[in-house]
Amino acid sequence: MKTHISNLITAFIICLLIAGCSKTDDIIIGISMGPAHERWTKDISYLSQHLESQNAKVIVREANESQVEQARQVKEMIEKEKLDVLIIVPVNSDAAGKLVDYAKSRDIHVIAYDRIIKNCDLDFYLSFDNLRIGEMQAEYLTKIKPRGSYALLGGDPGDNNSLRLRIGQMNILQPLIIKGDIKIVIDENVEKWDDGIAYQIMKDYLEENDPPDAIIASSDGLARGVSKALLEAGVDKDVLLSGQDAETDACRRIVEGHQTMTVYKVIESLAASAANMAILLANNEPIPNTLVTVNNGMKMVPAVLVSSIIPVGEENIRMTVIADGFIDEKEVFVNH
Repeated sequence: MKTHISNLITAFIICLLIAGCSKTDDIIIGISMGPAHERWTKDISYLSQHLESQNAKVIVREANESQVEQARQVKEMIEKEKLDVLIIVPVNSDAAGKLVDYAKSRDIHVIAYDRIIKNCDLDFYLSFDNLRIGEMQAEYLTKIKPRGSYALLGGDPGDNNSLRLRIGQMNILQPLIIKGDIKIVIDENVEKWDDGIAYQIMKDYLEENDPPDAIIASSDGLARGVSKALLEAGVDKDVLLSGQDAETDACRRIVEGHQTMTVYKVIESLAASAANMAILLANNEPIPNTLVTVNNGMKMVPAVLVSSIIPVGEENIRMTVIADGFIDEKEVFVNH
């Protein structure tokens, strides 16, 4: 796919930069995974594969959405393992700053992966362009339904990505709101991206109101909860519904008509860039000029914002997530 070629440039450049680095046989990379669902399992797999292919030892700890457990696991890794680099996907972007400080006090480099960590001396940040993802979600739905009532269900308020997604969504929606074409009837963020909470928000709304014309759910997990509430109300195929992550059940909902779109993020490109950056940092090689920085409240953190993102609907699902081998066709087209 052309998308792969254009969007793997950053990873390729970093690969070239590490070509002359010292051997990686004694490098130890720790991965602290805060969130837990299908998408993050793929990240762990891709990260481990790319790091191990460069002979690095990889230690993975999964916190299963627990801020307390993540803190315990990170401190244990730092104290028991001779980590060179720690890659963190934080449960909470604010609280994880203390974990970064602790790692840095032990001369361990830290990379924030896909979620920024605030107010700390972070070495590097890699993520997808979440602002653009939010725009894609709103663009897709407003092209189908340029007028009507819209509900917005965002992610965890402690996750900076939730804010970026909402900014992107409002970049598209605000002009239509000002014109009077679109009315926002729900605007809520969902703690821990919990699909159960999303379900309850939509269920409560539908008990007293007509269904909205469209719902911009910031993730497939949130869309799962929303879709359940719509299905129970018998309006699941009447309401446009977005998502993000191209999870298997979301893609299945799309072909069955229960979800309108998702955003496919080429996770392997992000994982490859993160793995290569970790090797650079472990070898104390200079960080390449990425020409992008992100303010985390303490400093402008060097960053790579990967643009390997594709809106996916019924019309192109075979050409994207299935053609790429991201999801098995049989798991999506179950009843076809």
